Amino acid sequence: MYPKENDQLAVNALELQGTMVQELELPSEIMQTSDDGTPSQQDLIVDDEQQQTDTLSALDTMRKNRHFCDVVLNVGSSEIHAHRIVLASASPYLHELFTADDENKSAARENKITYRLNGGIEKAAFEKLIDFAYTSRLHVPANQVKSVFLAACQLKMDKVVRVCSQYLIQHLDAKNCVEIRSLPGISKNKQLVAKVDRFITKQFEYLSKSPTMLSLPCIQIEVLNQTREEMTLVDGDALCQLVLDWVHRQSDENASLEHLFEKTHLLYLALDNSLQDCIELPSGEVSDSDIVQDYKKLSKRQTQINLKNRRKSQLQPAKPRVLIYSRDISDQNLTENLDLDWSLIANTKVQDHTFLALVSLAGALATLSVMLRLNRPTTPSPTNTPGETAPGSRLPSEEKPDLYCVLPNMSYVKCAAGCANLNDNLLVCGGYDRGECLKSVESYSPDGNIWATLAPMKEARGRFDIAVSGGKVYAVGGSNGTTELTTVEMYDPLTKKWTRTSSLPLARSNAGVCDLDAKIYCIGGWNGQVGIKQCDLFDPLTNGWSSVAPLLTGRYQAGVCSFNGKVYAVGGCDSWNCLNSVEMYDPTTDTWCYTKSMITPRRGCGLAVFKGKMYAVGGSDGTHSLTSTEIYDSESQTWTPGPSMTTPRANVGVAVIGNKLYAVGGFSGKTFLNSIEYLDEFTDEWTTFIPKQDFSYQLSLPNGSDRTSKSDASSVASCSDSGSVSE
Repeated sequence: MYPKENDQLAVNALELQGTMVQELELPSEIMQTSDDGTPSQQDLIVDDEQQQTDTLSALDTMRKNRHFCDVVLNVGSSEIHAHRIVLASASPYLHELFTADDENKSAARENKITYRLNGGIEKAAFEKLIDFAYTSRLHVPANQVKSVFLAACQLKMDKVVRVCSQYLIQHLDAKNCVEIRSLPGISKNKQLVAKVDRFITKQFEYLSKSPTMLSLPCIQIEVLNQTREEMTLVDGDALCQLVLDWVHRQSDENASLEHLFEKTHLLYLALDNSLQDCIELPSGEVSDSDIVQDYKKLSKRQTQINLKNRRKSQLQPAKPRVLIYSRDISDQNLTENLDLDWSLIANTKVQDHTFLALVSLAGALATLSVMLRLNRPTTPSPTNTPGETAPGSRLPSEEKPDLYCVLPNMSYVKCAAGCANLNDNLLVCGGYDRGECLKSVESYSPDGNIWATLAPMKEARGRFDIAVSGGKVYAVGGSNGTTELTTVEMYDPLTKKWTRTSSLPLARSNAGVCDLDAKIYCIGGWNGQVGIKQCDLFDPLTNGWSSVAPLLTGRYQAGVCSFNGKVYAVGGCDSWNCLNSVEMYDPTTDTWCYTKSMITPRRGCGLAVFKGKMYAVGGSDGTHSLTSTEIYDSESQTWTPGPSMTTPRANVGVAVIGNKLYAVGGFSGKTFLNSIEYLDEFTDEWTTFIPKQDFSYQLSLPNGSDRTSKSDASSVASCSDSGSVSE
């Protein structure tokens, strides 16, 4: 039987070693030594630099042909055959493994020992390290450097770790820095971590808005403050470090941090300058406000749900612990593989009272969203009775206790309703609940904090929108629950009646509607089959519709509004996909163009202009209803994250009244909503509470009549009925 070609290479290599002295021209030195070691006669000394290379080359050839291999390493589903002595000399980790195995075995040993590596080592990366062990040459494609670095770290191949680290630092940029920092076990390489962290800190304002950062798991924290002065004096670094310390305290050897990502945590600063969960705040204290009490109730329900789910999971077989290899391993080795990196990497202020931080939680990257919240006490001080003031102290400038009321709910739960500002009142028309589309109309008076019922529409409408032009309200298209509508009706607040007007050229639901230059635009929508591109314009003077340039992308459930003389269509859906793209219409040229896309795909978001910028509120990303908002700056043409709402809302209605942006109804992902909340211009926070001084005792009703309260006391009593809070 003749040897294979590779076999012959091995034979030739061995023959070469045996005849090397005779055939090669080698440098030599002639010396004379006596019996006691002093020079006396000539000795032959040969220094052959090629010998080591040739020996390794021969061993590598034998490895590839599986000659004299005495170890098998299982990486995933693949087997890698090699020589223990070569691997042990290249990897201190494997040297320890093989040595421990020899000590634990009896005199009789196996011809070939198999080890299974289960530490997440990729086969391609491991093969590169095996090649290096046999050839002293490391050749790694750019896309494999990170995986080779990880494998070398686990195998304690320090030379490879160093060169891979240098490569990663040289090629560090804004696109890969977070990914590199998230490599498992990287914290053990202090020099690499320090350089990556410095880079991230310098670039963090940009990185905080990147998709990579937004995709990291996020722990949402709200920290209570007793005064606005406290909120303005907060140092971001110190605050985020306190939050990280609190997160660290929640972990122990047997506990997972996953539960921390499931809800927003409300914390307060204790006397020892540490953050504590408001669940632990004793009832009856001054700080035990309605906000805290609601949080305690919500946390209790969440705990009960988690316990129920935990009991269910315990019925399932436990998963085995994953070790780096399947042979015996000491506790010391396990401990060495743990990453104990708890560090604050970078943070930035994203809003007036909101901070975003990048942290390492036991070696795993995550973000902290930390918002400062003003906590107005609702329980009198233990030293004072209600209505009394401590000697020598004075109440705030109003010289009377602050009074807070809960925003009242609408009469019906509703989703995809039409919302607009009509004469500084919040008008809400139609919409749909789980059962049917509605024709009811309600109006909320911010001055009186009260809802009133107006004349219903002539036709039930859901999945539609309204616009106000010339002091009149136009309800455009939508669905009656069975078919898409072409009909349009108009409400005149003077006659308090709805009348029909010219119908749309094409039946549609989920269209965007807005007014610009005393005209009504109907943008895109759903015709029962696809998201459409068609856009139409209604002129109240001619009472007629005309078509304008179509959208570049057919979309429905898009947010639509006018801004700086243009019409914007934001997000929505095409036939299948949830979109983050944005289009802008210029009426002077009758053209659409794409502009800067949102950070998050959204359908069913509300869109409104507030404080000179455009706000995209809530919606759905195709999987979850969203609490998040985004803010568009037309000057810089950028989207930035805005403050989050208190409740997830998809198909939400929005309207701006005075210095507040209201979010109305919607779908939370579990239930249809009848609640509203607003974003305050001054605090830049969403809330469901309204200060007493924000509405007058003169209640302005939507029908034009006024109802004057008989006394301050009656107004206070009315407020208390709706959920007032006094301090």
